[in-house]
Amino acid sequence: MRLSLYERLKPEHKQTLANRYSNMPHLHHEIVRVLSYEEFFTEVKYGIAFDVVSTCDLKFFGDAFED
Repeated sequence: MRLSLYERLKPEHKQTLANRYSNMPHLHHEIVRVLSYEEFFTEVKYGIAFDVVSTCDLKFFGDAFED
């Protein structure tokens, strides 16, 4: 069985997202929920992907995850 995106999310990005959205728990919960459900980053909606990329200062959404 393949791991979810949240399980594969690099620990430093989990921490960055938790810190950034600490005052917006509903948004943080939604990001975690979506990443916990999906197995492929191409299935994540643009808004969630953009939040991860911009918050974690990435150039490519796929870079947020361990191989």
